Amino acid sequence: MKNDYKDNDDLQLYDSVVESLGINHKEKKISFYILKVIESIYKSETSFTYKVRKGILEFSGVVYADIPYFIEFDEWNEFYRSAILKSSSLIDQLPERSKLNKNLTHIYLGIDVGNEFSKKDIVCEEYNLSVEDQDYILHDDFDWLYEE
Repeated sequence: MKNDYKDNDDLQLYDSVVESLGINHKEKKISFYILKVIESIYKSETSFTYKVRKGILEFSGVVYADIPYFIEFDEWNEFYRSAILKSSSLIDQLPERSKLNKNLTHIYLGIDVGNEFSKKDIVCEEYNLSVEDQDYILHDDFDWLYEE
């Protein structure tokens, strides 16, 4: 499989901010609590203002996840890329017992973690992106959200 999927944004997450990350080993679930960009109001090289909505990107039935996660002072982690793959070399390499009677999907996430670009791979049975209806305004200083 080609690596050209790494330029995709299938989940339309570009510039969406990661508020927090939850990993539940017992339930085999990973949850990204995000501020999903709905509209860019202003953006320059040094500042931005976005219209955002709170959301959850959740992966269930996880059989593989590469989630080293970085927190850097004065930075917020932002999604840049995402790809949904029904077949991949990663799925092919998994042990047969992890694939038995499962319809697996490989999700690729590219996340800007400050001074680095971090590539995350998750193989799961299901994924879901849910977004609330309330709009907020998010400024580059991250002095939180202002209701629109």
